[in-house]
Amino acid sequence: MNANERLIAEVNGSMSIEGMTLTKADRDRMMRYLRNPEDFGRIIKEIKLKYQASDKDHA
Repeated sequence: MNANERLIAEVNGSMSIEGMTLTKADRDRMMRYLRNPEDFGRIIKEIKLKYQASDKDHA
């Protein structure tokens, strides 16, 4: 396990304690950021679109 994988596993462990485990998509986004921090803006846009779409479904 490399350093990035360990970091993601630690974050997942901490979140699991609070009952909020990371999805595969969450872990993939974190790995994308860790490999290429310049993608941060795109990653945030993806997350916003995901939750905006789910908000519309519940409206």
